[in-house]
Amino acid sequence: LIGGIIWNLGTWVIGLPVSTSHTLIGSILGVGIVNSWMNGDGLGGLNWGQVATVMMALVISPLLGFVLAAIGLITMKLLIRDQRLYTPPVDNNPPPSWIRGILILTCGGVSFAHGSNDGQKGMGLILLVLIGFMPVYYAMDIHDQHKAKACREAVLSVKQVLAQANITDAAILKQADKVLESLDGKTSLAEVSEDNRWEVRKEIYGLVVALGKLEKTTPDITKSILPLNHVIKSSIEFIPLWVVIGVALSLGVGTTIGYKRIVITVAEKIGKTHLTFGQGAVAEAVTAATILGAVFFHMPVSTTHVLSSGIAGTMAANNSGVQFETCRKILLAWVFTLPASIILSGTLFIVGCMVV
Repeated sequence: LIGGIIWNLGTWVIGLPVSTSHTLIGSILGVGIVNSWMNGDGLGGLNWGQVATVMMALVISPLLGFVLAAIGLITMKLLIRDQRLYTPPVDNNPPPSWIRGILILTCGGVSFAHGSNDGQKGMGLILLVLIGFMPVYYAMDIHDQHKAKACREAVLSVKQVLAQANITDAAILKQADKVLESLDGKTSLAEVSEDNRWEVRKEIYGLVVALGKLEKTTPDITKSILPLNHVIKSSIEFIPLWVVIGVALSLGVGTTIGYKRIVITVAEKIGKTHLTFGQGAVAEAVTAATILGAVFFHMPVSTTHVLSSGIAGTMAANNSGVQFETCRKILLAWVFTLPASIILSGTLFIVGCMVV
């Protein structure tokens, strides 16, 4: 978190839009790599398949934003002929009310999508920290009074589904029996002794992963297993309400206080001409749609880079030209954010381990 904050604040001071997603993921990777190395696991302590999937989403999404925004602006020009949409504002004159309504709608869409994607990353990272520092309280959902009972019933149902499908996967059945034994006679997960909570969490997580693999290899039972696995997973993957509220407030307050530097770069320095109302609306609509699509597929993407590339796409489609110096800086930030945050967080983790 500290490494990510240092990088994000540093780039904000110079008005350079960078990806919080890249920063957060890089910070987690940095700590994960160093921790794995310190434990003697080399680079084997990370799920590199998942890392590759995340990286692919972060690379493809800006390219998609550029292309879709260019196509969107061309389409808008064919359908809506009002030239006020395609003329840069003069002397800060406000747009007509109907154009302002469109901008409010598209801007609201970006904000909603941004919260849906970046908000989840923020909440996930905070929960990761809470689990690391206070596993007794956050390793499992001890606040739901009936979570242990629900989890146990779901595991029993899973065994019934497997038996009916004549699936005798010894590893899954063994893992299921471990969970059933650990939760035997318990209604709430708070009834699990504090000393055993981390071990029980590992047992539940192992079962969730095994069932996830089974869903992919045996699609015939996916419809039956998927909702049950979701119930089991909810016992260890949960977000406290105060974390949700805190992240939402942080996103809102941070944007309110520090928006101006980035807005000037995005609106005035990417293209050679000032951003028009039409370009802004198209770029925002494409950004919102791209991010919501990523949320649907559970992929983290960068709102910053999708929006920046979307604006560049509208500039190219409008023959407005782009300021290559600004685009070069944004591209360099895109390239270096991940390694910089990896190095920062990894270094801070090493220093922290030496001090504590």
